[in-house]
Formats: sequence, structure tokens, C-alpha cells
Amino acid sequence: MMQESVKGMSVEFLIIGQGLAGSTLALELLRREKSVLVVDRQDAGSSSRVAAGLITPLTGKGLNPAWRQGEYLYKAVAYYHALEKESVRKFYHKTPVIRLFATEKEREKWLHKGPEHDRWAYDLGRVEGPFKTGFGGIEMPDGAWLDTLAFLHVVKDRLLDADAWREGDFSEDEVVFKNSRVQWQDVTADKIILCQGAYGLEGVEKVGGWFRDVPHRSAKGEVLSMWVDGLDESRRYHCNGWLAPRGGGMWKAGANYDWLNLDSKPTEAGKTQVIEKLKTWLDDESVPMEIIEHEAGVRPIIRNSRPVIGFHPEMPNVGFFNGLGSKGSLMAPAVAEHFAAYLCGECGLDEELELKI
Repeated sequence: MMQESVKGMSVEFLIIGQGLAGSTLALELLRREKSVLVVDRQDAGSSSRVAAGLITPLTGKGLNPAWRQGEYLYKAVAYYHALEKESVRKFYHKTPVIRLFATEKEREKWLHKGPEHDRWAYDLGRVEGPFKTGFGGIEMPDGAWLDTLAFLHVVKDRLLDADAWREGDFSEDEVVFKNSRVQWQDVTADKIILCQGAYGLEGVEKVGGWFRDVPHRSAKGEVLSMWVDGLDESRRYHCNGWLAPRGGGMWKAGANYDWLNLDSKPTEAGKTQVIEKLKTWLDDESVPMEIIEHEAGVRPIIRNSRPVIGFHPEMPNVGFFNGLGSKGSLMAPAVAEHFAAYLCGECGLDEELELKI
């Protein structure tokens, strides 16, 4: 486990960032009895803290499953349920998803899908409710949402119990490489793994650094917490944007994509865009709505919206786990398990996940 060196703390792995990537990786390494320190700046605007945590089996205009969904969803459900049982905390909520068709063309596209899509959804025909669309829809029974804040608190408590967590601002300028190890402030580590989300990518809030050459198309998204009256809370609804229940009449609504302003500042334009999306399919005259809170964060989107893991080509003890994007709740557990196994010499690195710059 963790040791105190003459100059301070000595660990095998120094992890920067306690979002979904850093949290899942840290737990996997601790389970392998590795010494870890996670450093997090507790940024309220980080994408993991703002994220609605949605798991939606079929997404986008094409109504397609996520990459490796069959494998990753199975692992994610088992992972979250196991941690819920261990922590006696509930944070993974299975909630069926209704996708409303906005046009006849969307319905026709669904009807021409094959057996792979039937695995994830079934046709509803007409969808009852206060909706403006009349083209039916589909229901996805495996939909769910991860309460990311509750999950991150559970992980933080685990890390604190293991003396493996610290609040702090990380700067690459403070890092010294010496005798094949990494020194940061009073911490010496065999390897440092950057799990900084969008803030570890070039151009996001004017941040660059060691991984500035990783191509990305990160996007700011704005999410509203709303009170909505008279809508069935046993389902989540998608059409143009989405509306996700949180209980007691509270809902999350989103989301827009801003490719230019990569910061975590909520805007009036973003709020308006989310509301106008909802009004294209939800009858707001019969369903009263009130905005309670407005948040924004930047999704780290890399290479076909797939996560990326590996090491810097010129600094072999500087690692990278990033790119979870909007599917982080689905993909983080499986990718973290694989990366931890690789770091511990249990397997080779998955070429489809490997960092290449």
C-alpha cells in the first residue's frame, strides 16, 4: 500500500482527476492492491459532475447502439450494482427510454432496422401523453441513468478511507522526472495518469499540455434542472433533446452542442436552445414547466466518440485516460478495468482503445 518517502508520499500511480475515468481507474487499481493517489480540483463545472449520466441503448439520428454496447453495458450494470451493494448507496437507476419519432421518415428508418436493433428496443406504435408528435416511437427497456454526483461521492469516500485522495490544482510545470519516476509536489510516483476530461485537451479553457496533439472535437453542453407537472416519471423521453425524471416532479433536460465556446459557463442562448427543443415535441401548454437550475460542462469527444487510453510516446510514465464523452456512464467501468489490467501487466493494450499521437 501507500508509503511515506523521505520527501513525502510515494505511490505506484498518481491519478489526476476524479471524474468517471479517474474514479473507475482508481478503484480498479486499489482492487489489485496497488498504491494510488487521486488529485482532484473539485471543479463544479467538470463534465462528470454536470452530466446527466444517461445510458441510452439506441442514439442519434441513425438509432444505433454504442460501440461495444453489448459487452460494455453488461459490465457497467454489474459494476455499479456491486459498488451499490458494498457502499449501501443507490446511484444506478434503470429507467426505460421512450424515443418519439418526429417525422414519418424517422419511423420508416426504424422499420428498416435489423435484429441487432430489436435487441435494444421495441415498437410502441402510438405513444400516449402530452406530445405534439404523432408518428409513434420505440421503447428501450435497458435505459438507465447514473447519479454521477452520488457515484463520485461514494468513490471519494473509498479513496479517503484508503488515504488515496487529495484536493489540489495540478500543473504540468510542477512535475519533475527523476530516476524513471515522477515527482509532483511532495508526491513521487511510478506513473502519472491524466484523467482530466476536456480540461486535458488543447483549446478547452485555453489549456494545452502534454497531450495537446490528441485530435478532439469537444463540445459544451448545457443542462437544465426543471420542475415539470403531469408527465409520467417512470420513463425518460427523447425526441429533439431529452427529458429525464429525477423524482418528485423534478427532471433534467438537455442538451445542446456548442463547438466553439469550450467552457463551463451557462448561457441564456444555451438555456433557450434547450427549452425550444423541448417545445417542438412536448405540449408545454398542458405540461407546466419551471427552470430550477442551469449548468454547463464540456464533453471530451475524441476519435469517433470512443475512449482513449495509453501513454505519451516521449514520456513512457505519463498516461492518459480520456474521451468518454456523453457515453461515459456506459463505457467507463469496462475501459477502466482493461486499463488497470494493462497497467498491472495482466494483458496487452487494446489496439482499438490505444492512444496514438
